[in-house]
Amino acid sequence: MNGETSRSGIEGRALELAGQIVEIEAPAHWSDARAEAWLSWAGGRSDLGSAVLQYAYSLAGRAQAKGLTADLRTRTRFRENITEAMMAGYIAIGLPGAALDILPSTEPALDDLTAGHRGREVARAAAVHASARLQAVMDAVNRCEGDEASCADPTRNVSLARAAEAARAMGATDGAIQDAIDLARNGETIWLSRAPREPPPRPLVTSAPPSHALARAAWTTGRIIVAPTDAAATAIAALPAQAKVGVELMAFQGQTGFDEPRFRSAVTTAAMALAAETDGPLILGLAGVGEWLVAEGYAYDSDEARQAVSRLYSIVDEAVRTIGLTPCPAIFDDPELALRLGARLDLAPWDGPVAYAETSDGQAIRVLSEAAILGLRAVDADMDSARTLLLGRRDLSGAAGISHSALAARGFSTLELDAIQRELPFAQSLAEAFAPSVVGEGFLRDVLGASPEQLADPDLDVLALAGFTSEEIELAERDLLGRDSLAVAPDLSPDQRAVFLTSQEVGDAALHAMLGHVSPRLGLPPVLRIERPWHATVADFAEHLTATSQPVLIVRAPRPASQSLEIPSIPERPVRAHEPAPATPPEPRVVERVVERDRVRRKLPDRRKGYIQKAAVGGHKVYLHTGEYDDGEVGEIFIDMHKEGAAFRSLMNNFAISVSIGLQYGVPLDEFVDAFVFTRFDPAGPVTGNDTVRSATSILDYIFRELGISYLGRNDLASSDAGELNADGLGRGKADELEPDTPQPASRFISRGFSRGTAPDNLVFLASAARAPGPAAMVSADICTACGDIAVVRKGSVMICDSCGMRAGQISEDQAG
Repeated sequence: MNGETSRSGIEGRALELAGQIVEIEAPAHWSDARAEAWLSWAGGRSDLGSAVLQYAYSLAGRAQAKGLTADLRTRTRFRENITEAMMAGYIAIGLPGAALDILPSTEPALDDLTAGHRGREVARAAAVHASARLQAVMDAVNRCEGDEASCADPTRNVSLARAAEAARAMGATDGAIQDAIDLARNGETIWLSRAPREPPPRPLVTSAPPSHALARAAWTTGRIIVAPTDAAATAIAALPAQAKVGVELMAFQGQTGFDEPRFRSAVTTAAMALAAETDGPLILGLAGVGEWLVAEGYAYDSDEARQAVSRLYSIVDEAVRTIGLTPCPAIFDDPELALRLGARLDLAPWDGPVAYAETSDGQAIRVLSEAAILGLRAVDADMDSARTLLLGRRDLSGAAGISHSALAARGFSTLELDAIQRELPFAQSLAEAFAPSVVGEGFLRDVLGASPEQLADPDLDVLALAGFTSEEIELAERDLLGRDSLAVAPDLSPDQRAVFLTSQEVGDAALHAMLGHVSPRLGLPPVLRIERPWHATVADFAEHLTATSQPVLIVRAPRPASQSLEIPSIPERPVRAHEPAPATPPEPRVVERVVERDRVRRKLPDRRKGYIQKAAVGGHKVYLHTGEYDDGEVGEIFIDMHKEGAAFRSLMNNFAISVSIGLQYGVPLDEFVDAFVFTRFDPAGPVTGNDTVRSATSILDYIFRELGISYLGRNDLASSDAGELNADGLGRGKADELEPDTPQPASRFISRGFSRGTAPDNLVFLASAARAPGPAAMVSADICTACGDIAVVRKGSVMICDSCGMRAGQISEDQAG
């Protein structure tokens, strides 16, 4: 590649389409997008030449039937001309589409359009968020390990209640929430939903006079074409429904200038082709006017440029009329036709001097466009200087800001510099040339001192890490990789620079002047498209609508993708003394209780009580140790696992430490429980050795189910399946095998070591003791001297212990004996 685009012959190329690679033959100067557009026109046929020839034969036949060709020689010449033009891509025919809708000019119609547009935007956004919330409702049911009825009941499943409340807050109806619950109960796991799919909004045409309602509707929707009269509005609305033909101007621009005779012949061929294709008006447009003006050396905002474009449309009119047809020159927007022609069909200035070409190995590189090369020659500019300015030095030697010496001073060796130099010809930014994959992770870590977090960052700026400032990087990027404009070229005079101004640099006034000068030559009123910044106001739109007397479409540029709105937390406004209090203040509904605690660590006593629970989850043994404060509140946990990898055991130990620290700093246990129950990872499955938790979705799920049941009374976390599970052969502990109604010794629940023998050995816990006695019984009961329980009550004329059944008299006799 020599850094310049040129029109050459046909070549073979591979197009990568969705799910397939297609081999086609197309002109060498076509982009892949342009080749794909012609492939789509041919119905997917890879033999474009055969498709074009077949269409040309059909078109010639229709031209003969309509009397457009007088004899065989004329028909043959027409067929050959249209075949050559379409194969080269400088003539393309666009088929009719649908007409645009005309928007009533009344204020209610404009307000209704604004309201409908906003409603659809909100509905699309709400649909996405509400779907996510309803999916969370289904997950809350599916992840629940209790019985089916409890899991589907928001009053008994806390996670479901929270998910349902969040879904309702997002706009989901109670019916939709209930549907999600019912689907989950029936075994469904996915809430199928998507945002409404609507076709891209098409422009609307109106002849409404300038007003605030019109400006607001145009500002909101970006799709209103405002025409000065009803007749103009009708003509603009009907334009998309007409067949159109386009002719690309740069095909006739060569080293010696513009080939006007060949252009006239092409216009005649295009008009005949369109007349053969349709019975409607001959709507003919010119593609690439901005590029053609640069190639001719005309400054866009000049009288010479406006007169040159007017002459082009005069040539169109004359050429078509010489064959007995009535032309309708027009300026229109047809994206598909523009893609096949390789240029826009409007009168806007060019996009700039830089194009992209592919090397034989598929690498995209910056090159000078054909119009830029011809334009530089037309104004006698220094080609080498302009090429270096636009395409960049592409060589680190002597680069501005970031040179070999500057990089070497920061530790870059020949190895890294050579790798960077190999990337420079193809890089679109310095970040690509200095990417971590280019310089190497070892260099970043050992020489530049990158941290593990920085190495993991996909957007790591290597040059900034090396100590270069943003100004130095920007200067070097312009010098090494080039610019996109010649507006600041130091070797060009102001008049020369004016030739190469882009759409963004010319301004709307020049486009207004161009359209106004060319409009008398056109058969249809042109529509001026004005793009305002995304932060433009409604008043700005109103000003533009008032200032122009020709059809105009004003749109806002897209908002930056990175834009985010920071909304601070604002405290409620206090009620002033002189303000009356609300007559009936709304009753507050407690959604979540927030407990404020001092951030002071509450340490456990040196000698503390607790319990140890041995179990197995999916066959993996786990021991849970707890430590309690004197009031019985848990303050620490330990998690021990056996026959597991050292990394996993260490991770669980350190996780337990972090939970313990959180508990001692006042984090409520229920917060940990809600956060970790239903987490899913291996090991998981049946739980043995625990009489309340029989299955778990993970080790953490088991641990916090057990803690929630034991310390918070969260019986909803207990397993309802009472069936025996014995996954690892542990069986149940000996103490667990006691009959449920058998009195249990207190030593099973009170540590003899912790109490240091101060707890009586004759204490037992009975099953009946679990039933809380009424207040009257507690007041009237005495202590039984046999079992020590407060359960001696009067029954008839005797005193009997409800716990052991001994009479008071018997107690005395037995003790006496």
